[in-house]
Amino acid sequence: MGIKIEHGDKVTFRYQVFSDTGLVDASPTPITVVVGEGQFFRPVEEGLLGKEEGEKVVVWVPPEEHYGRYDPKKVKLIPSEKLPPQARVGETVFIQDEFGVLHPAKLRRRDVSLAVVDLNHPLAGKYLRFEVEILKIEKTPSEPSGEGGDL
Repeated sequence: MGIKIEHGDKVTFRYQVFSDTGLVDASPTPITVVVGEGQFFRPVEEGLLGKEEGEKVVVWVPPEEHYGRYDPKKVKLIPSEKLPPQARVGETVFIQDEFGVLHPAKLRRRDVSLAVVDLNHPLAGKYLRFEVEILKIEKTPSEPSGEGGDL
C-alpha cells in the first residue's frame, strides 16, 4: 500500500471536467493544491482523501459547489436595440447594466422590439463530473508537540 492523502498534504494532479454536454474543461498542465485549504472545488479535495499516487478518481460536483442553481430570475426581457444587429439566437451577447458593467448572456429569443436574454452561467444547475489522476503526494511535515522543548 502507498501513501494515502490526508488534509494538509500537497497533491499534484491532472483533471478533466464533464457536464451533460461533454468535456467542458481540462488542466493543460498538472496542478498542485494543499488538500483542505479550499484551493480547488471542495468536493474534489474531499474526494482525494484516502487516495494514493497513480489512482484515478471520479468526483461529482453539485451546482451549489460551482456556478449555482439555474435562476429563472436571471432571464431578462430587454429592448432589441440594446443588442448588436448581427446577434443571433443561441449566441453569447454582452449586456450592460446600470453601472456600465458588461455581463455575458445567452440570446434566447429576439424580435423587432424585444429580446430575451439569459444571464445564468452556461453550467448553472448542472452536475459536473471531475475525472482526476493523482500524480504526486507530498506529506506535510508533522508539527513538533512542544513537550519537553526549549522555552
